[in-house]
Amino acid sequence: MLPLLTFASGLIVGIAGIRLARSAKPGDGLKAAADTIGTRAREGLESARSGLREAAVTGLSTVEKTSASLRDRLQPTAPPSPAGEAPAAPAEPPKAAVRPAAKSATGKPSAARPARRRAVKPAATPGTSS
Repeated sequence: MLPLLTFASGLIVGIAGIRLARSAKPGDGLKAAADTIGTRAREGLESARSGLREAAVTGLSTVEKTSASLRDRLQPTAPPSPAGEAPAAPAEPPKAAVRPAAKSATGKPSAARPARRRAVKPAATPGTSS
C-alpha cells in the first residue's frame, strides 16, 4: 500500500510541475540568470585550462631536468687533461659479433648450424612392459 501512495504522490507532483512550467513565461530574470551561469562556466573552463597548462609545463620541465641529469650520469667524462695537450681521440666502441644466418638463401641449412636429427627409438616388443 505504501509504494502505491509514493507513486501516486510523485505522479501528482510531476503533473503539477509540468503545468506550472508550461504556464510560466521566461522573463528578464531567467535571461540574466542564464548569462550569469554562462559567464561562470566560461571562467571555470578558463581557470581549468590554465591549471592544466601549468601542470603540463611543470611536468615537462621535470622530465627535462631528469633527462639532463641522467644524460650527465651516463656520458663518460674524460679526466681533465693537462694544459697544452690536445684531448685524446675517443676510442671506438667494440663492434657486435655478427651471428651467421640459420639458413642460406636457398632454404637449406647452412654449414654453420647443422640440422638437428632425432634419434630413432627402438620399437617396443610385445610381452615386455616398460
